[in-house]
Amino acid sequence: MPGLATKLMKRRVPHVLAIYAGASWGLVEFMAFAVDEFLLSPHWTRVVMVGVLLILPSVLMLAWFHGAPGRDEMARVEKVGIPANLALAAVVLWALFGGEDLGAATTSVSVETEDGETVERVIPKAEFRKRTAIFPLDLGPGLGDDDAWLAYAVPVALLYDLMPDDFFEPVTFQSFGYRLSGLGFPSLLGVPLALKREISEELHVEFMSTGLINRTGDQYRVELAVYEVGTGALAGETAREGPDVLALVDQLSVDAKGVLEIPARGGIEDLPARERLTANAAAMEEFGRGFAKIVVEGDLPASLQHVDAATTLDPTFAVAQHLHSSLLLNDNRPREAVAPLQAALDHLYRFPERVRFQVKSDYYFATQQTDKAWGVLGMWVELYPEDLLALRNYVFVQRMRGDWTGLLETLGTMYRLSPEDADLLKEMAEAHLELGGTDQALALLAEYIEQFPEDHSGLLELAQVHRRRGEHDVARDYVERATILRPRLSATAAALASLDVDAGRFEDAREGYERAMELARTPVQRAAVLTGLKRYHGMRGEAGNTVVAVNRWVEEASRYTTPISIVQSRFYDIPLLFGVGRHEEAVALFEELRTQVEPPLSDYFVPHLAIHVLLETEGAEAAREAHGRAVEVANARQFGALLPLLEGDLGRIHERAGDYDAAFESYAKAMKLNPGRTHHRDAGRVLRKAGRLDEAESELRASLRLVPGHPRTHFEMALLLEAQVNIPGALEHLRRALEGWATADDAFEPAQRARAKLAELEG
Repeated sequence: MPGLATKLMKRRVPHVLAIYAGASWGLVEFMAFAVDEFLLSPHWTRVVMVGVLLILPSVLMLAWFHGAPGRDEMARVEKVGIPANLALAAVVLWALFGGEDLGAATTSVSVETEDGETVERVIPKAEFRKRTAIFPLDLGPGLGDDDAWLAYAVPVALLYDLMPDDFFEPVTFQSFGYRLSGLGFPSLLGVPLALKREISEELHVEFMSTGLINRTGDQYRVELAVYEVGTGALAGETAREGPDVLALVDQLSVDAKGVLEIPARGGIEDLPARERLTANAAAMEEFGRGFAKIVVEGDLPASLQHVDAATTLDPTFAVAQHLHSSLLLNDNRPREAVAPLQAALDHLYRFPERVRFQVKSDYYFATQQTDKAWGVLGMWVELYPEDLLALRNYVFVQRMRGDWTGLLETLGTMYRLSPEDADLLKEMAEAHLELGGTDQALALLAEYIEQFPEDHSGLLELAQVHRRRGEHDVARDYVERATILRPRLSATAAALASLDVDAGRFEDAREGYERAMELARTPVQRAAVLTGLKRYHGMRGEAGNTVVAVNRWVEEASRYTTPISIVQSRFYDIPLLFGVGRHEEAVALFEELRTQVEPPLSDYFVPHLAIHVLLETEGAEAAREAHGRAVEVANARQFGALLPLLEGDLGRIHERAGDYDAAFESYAKAMKLNPGRTHHRDAGRVLRKAGRLDEAESELRASLRLVPGHPRTHFEMALLLEAQVNIPGALEHLRRALEGWATADDAFEPAQRARAKLAELEG
């Protein structure tokens, strides 16, 4: 060993290695500087670090053979070893980094505004954004329950302070609070770190932030920790103290950027938190209390009271004004929501740019300028094509427009940017279903189940797709698999009951819904079961029970959702009430609801449902005029999702007017516009009336394949078979129809007609 040390010193190997280490460190530092200065891919620093380690054998060979005094000669081992080492290094570097983006960390985009101006932005590539889950802070011993608002308000203030830099991509606790609540943490506080990491993994984020806030006297102390979700390792932590919470937020923001390795660059707004939010401490407290009330407790009236106080104390508090408008909209007070939106626009500079697009679109939508609202959201996506927040908002636009192909492209982009967000697979499956692509939907849901084999919801959605294809046995298999995963879940019991309804096993279905209601533990679960019960009672002609289920649904929904959401959902009860013969209740409900919505939402719901009301109360011509107005409004508002519904409405109008061939054309067109909706029974009915019996049979059999037990379809098939002089077949289907209507109310007209027809044919 002493001899080896002497030889190494004589050949100056340690000297060369020291020089190489220093040079390597300098190269790594220079590359880190270049990455930060010129916003290059951070991978370059790792490329250099790995590279200098990989070619270390070549350095050792050069030092050993050329470090000694005397004449230098290239040894045989060098001639083979150095090229081999360099080749191996190149292969390893390619294997490690060949698939990585080694260009700039940013890219430039431009878009032309409505005024003809070209706006250009330099934005980070999705790969280099820091997707971070923001958890509420826990409360220290110096704070009581009355101070809990600080646990939510401080992270929100930090969020707004970080958002101007779009290298930072937040996932806020508003988006996953329901998960924590369902796991026994209704206040979202005191959550174990391991559970926070588990939630963050489900959200497919790279980092998560957590911490604690405490107070001693007039001094606040905020401790913030950032963890890498993948490993659970602590990426960094900091603590700040002082009497001003928002001043602490400014300091924490700088610390968080350092931990997340967000590069410093010019052109990024860096307003102090009090300039971004408010300098009025009382207003900030009211905002924090209001924010906590709606996010944690879902208490809309209390939240409105606090946020209204915040905007009164500081009318320039733009973030509070925007929240105030959202609360008013959810409380179904759209006219009142315009004033705070206008106040938010007056102080738009206080918002990060990404939020400005949201505020503008909300204002245009509230003031009935839907074309401008859509345009602003479209501009947001064009300027920030890889901003998941922008894309998520644009998804709403495409759904309203009925642009399912475009929606698939947007969801595909989102999935490319966030490939671990498997929930996007479900959304893409839904879009394919709207286009009639059940095979594609099944493939996507199978991919979801492969990623999350323990998630029962994927199995239930697969079952639903097979059910829509008429593959009820396959659907039942998937529901039973979900039941094995969650044996005491109301959703699985309700799913089995719905399959029994389709199959005509009505007693089994009734018992299934009773079991589902017994298993339901929350208003959300009970409302979901009642949605199925409404369909069950309606199909069986149980008008009284249908009304009871409708009213019970409203009671349960009122416990967890907003007034505007309830109003929108209740519009869909109008055709249901007409279907069971409760015309007066249907008309009364329509008149009640139409006064509770304002444009543009009223333009989405009211014209379509007005056609149903007028068709039943005034006849085909009045409904035809209403249909023309509805189409004009849908086109003007770009509500393309309504057009298939309105085409189906036109089919009913033609049918009522006795033009059965035109009715069939409308029903067929409606199914072509939206293959996800079926009008096979309607088409079969009007084809029978038009005397096109073979075509009618084809449509009715298609309807029975999808819902084998539907009494109305069996009744229609009986009338068709009677027209084809197949009396035994007609009697069989009449009996099937009357089995379904065995519990129908005495006044239910279809059951009366079926009984009369049965007596006629048997006599």
